[in-house]
Amino acid sequence: MKNKIIYTSLLVWLGLCPGLYAQVNAPGYKMQDSTLMYVNGEGTYLNLGQKEKFQFNLNGVLQPGFQNSSVDTAGSSTHSNRMSLNLVRLSLNLAAFNGMLTVGIKTDFTGTTPILEAWVGFTSRDKHHRLVLGERQTNTNNRLALEDEKFAAVLGQTLAGKSTDGTVYGGLMQNFVVTTREGGWFYEANFSINNIRFYPSVSMTTGKGQGAFGSEGFQGFKYGGRLDVMPLGDFIKNNAFISQDIYREPRPKLGIGVAGSYNVKASDPTGTGTGNVVGIYDENGTTAYANYRKLVADVIFKYKGFAFVGEYTDASISGSDLYSNAAATTKLTPEAASNKYALGSAFNVQVSYVTQNGWSLEGRYTYVTPEFNVQGSIVQTQHWYTGMVNKYLKNYMFKIGINSTYIEVDAPGGGKYSWISNLAVQLSF
Repeated sequence: MKNKIIYTSLLVWLGLCPGLYAQVNAPGYKMQDSTLMYVNGEGTYLNLGQKEKFQFNLNGVLQPGFQNSSVDTAGSSTHSNRMSLNLVRLSLNLAAFNGMLTVGIKTDFTGTTPILEAWVGFTSRDKHHRLVLGERQTNTNNRLALEDEKFAAVLGQTLAGKSTDGTVYGGLMQNFVVTTREGGWFYEANFSINNIRFYPSVSMTTGKGQGAFGSEGFQGFKYGGRLDVMPLGDFIKNNAFISQDIYREPRPKLGIGVAGSYNVKASDPTGTGTGNVVGIYDENGTTAYANYRKLVADVIFKYKGFAFVGEYTDASISGSDLYSNAAATTKLTPEAASNKYALGSAFNVQVSYVTQNGWSLEGRYTYVTPEFNVQGSIVQTQHWYTGMVNKYLKNYMFKIGINSTYIEVDAPGGGKYSWISNLAVQLSF
């Protein structure tokens, strides 16, 4: 009897019981007082109670891969090959009191930040209001910066959720996002008007990006907000924040979003770090910083496997009585500020199609333009072209993909051309 129980438990944990996923979603299925189940691609669920439901979810992702890159600068070419573990993450989520209390912890075993997310959320009884405290994906970035990295269409190298690590995120995010998590408080709401869904949110964070609760001195907060409007109703699950239509929306769905943020005295070029901007002073010769502003607009459309995503970001600074020398005799010009902050704009366009048997094709184009095309500007004129093919299996538990990106950088004094290709497999468990 004991061996039979052990054998049955192993089948559940490994997801080899073919009726398990269907059972969870079967009409009329009645949840027992305590259940333990594994859902392909979503992880293991432990449910306790019926009246005041408690649910634990443990899930993870493992993505090994191979990358080939070629970089041509001023007629000199360099080539490299690399094998790596792109993603190794483990997440624990808790929902208690029928979802009124939620807790999330996400660890990252490949990045510089071992704890990628740690937050606690409080939801109203009617599910229309939610307050989240801690470190999590911020609400002030472009739409695809809000997705879980395991859903990224481009399989490739990442590090602690930082977009500067590779081609996974694309040129818009590499230049104007850098890190996708921030620490602070986030308020979210949702409501409907004539069947049109609205999702407003506001936030106040440390303005330092990931690892926000270190010992660095305080400069100022980052204030932001976002509004998502879905005129055709809600998407399936989190499908409004995934580049591909992996759930194959049975009806047309449209999402329109706008966001903005104002980072007071940002000491990082994109407001996602600290102490990375130097050489700015106030009228007393004391180290000073500018305020970093960012505006975002995006749109997503999905229907029966087809998906279109368009995103736009514009970044600028503000500030008065700022100087580029300690003697406070030389005013900080906008051109000089572009050597210290990521100033400019970018738009990203993606088109994809997922077939019924799990094959997906996707193309992406990103154009990045600096506010000032001068020597030393952090943002340079860039063109990004990406093509990719993915194959999904077992409710998206297993994914294999190949992609290639061509990057053209047009900088004063010389250009740079890169080819980066990735082959990877991903297991979500």
